[in-house]
Amino acid sequence: MRYLIIFALVISSAYGEEKPNRIPKTEKVLQTIEFDDDLNFENLKLAITRQLKALNNRTTKFKLGDDEYSRNDIKETLELFDKQVDKAISCLELMDRKTCIDELSLVLNTEYSIYKPVPDANEAGFKTGQTLFTAYYSPDLHGSLTQDEVYKYPIYTEPKEASLKSLTREEIDFENKLAGKGLELFYVKESRYDIWLLHVEGGGRVQIKNADGTVEKHFLSYQSTNKQSFNMLYKYMLKEGMLKPGEASIENQRKYLEENPQDERRVLSSCPSYIYFKVTDDEPLGVKNMPLTENRSLATDYRRYKEYGLLNFIQAKKPVKIDGKIEMTRFSRFFLNQDTGGAIKGNARSDLYFGFGLEAEMAANHIKNLGNQYFLIKK
Repeated sequence: MRYLIIFALVISSAYGEEKPNRIPKTEKVLQTIEFDDDLNFENLKLAITRQLKALNNRTTKFKLGDDEYSRNDIKETLELFDKQVDKAISCLELMDRKTCIDELSLVLNTEYSIYKPVPDANEAGFKTGQTLFTAYYSPDLHGSLTQDEVYKYPIYTEPKEASLKSLTREEIDFENKLAGKGLELFYVKESRYDIWLLHVEGGGRVQIKNADGTVEKHFLSYQSTNKQSFNMLYKYMLKEGMLKPGEASIENQRKYLEENPQDERRVLSSCPSYIYFKVTDDEPLGVKNMPLTENRSLATDYRRYKEYGLLNFIQAKKPVKIDGKIEMTRFSRFFLNQDTGGAIKGNARSDLYFGFGLEAEMAANHIKNLGNQYFLIKK
């Protein structure tokens, strides 16, 4: 899950002077890889366009394996890969899938240098040399501009007064100390627990149904925090015996709170941290205020990966629902390194952004497995 991936908005301006070797330990990959994409390259060009727009011309040097590169190499890699995506999409319209994937794989294995991160000894993938993957998403909420019995709970923008901005979750949610101050962006019909999940994920979307039946969609992006401590609710619920060990899933947390409304205040108040939002024209923002792209952006450890826009290829497992049961199935996909987060720690550690909707939420709640992560850069 994503906790303060949105730290990126703060740390992106706090790196200070550019330093060389901005990528942790990686090694060159020599075996041939099949570069299949389970989404047939959907949304990939959008992610590339957004990244190219965000790249500045400042010269930085970094190393992949024993080789030194610059930010310009990332730019040229994405420009070249964008053309190859066009070819692959056109091929899929005319030819069988295997032919198209074989052609793309030949080009990428021949014209690109390929690297993978090397896990430290304390990382989950140390013995296998693999990356630990989790996933995050952007919650979909249903809202109104006015409060009533259906749309009860507010989404707040940042207060300007320091005394208000630092209020705890309990003071905001249950003592209503921000109410009526003109800070409400929307009121939503989902629960306070759903709003907490929005805070965990750092961004989302509010859908408003107009009187004529049309639906307006408004994106919410992280604006700031009250700078109070963040605690995962399940830890408190386990400590208090509300949940059993091994049964602390999102579904079980939600079920407990729905069945025990008398405990809602003390459970939610166990996480004093509170996130303020702003309305944006695009999807929630990653580093450099760049919109994330559904199924194409990923987050890495900002303490280690300080060069963004690297082309990634991922082989991992994702959840699918079959006959009402969730099963994990293998998938492979191209992503771009466009986000970061305080809870993402390690050389071989990535959080995959799955976007909006129930499938994205299911991915965020179930993906935690080892897989292969490759960085591609043109020769």
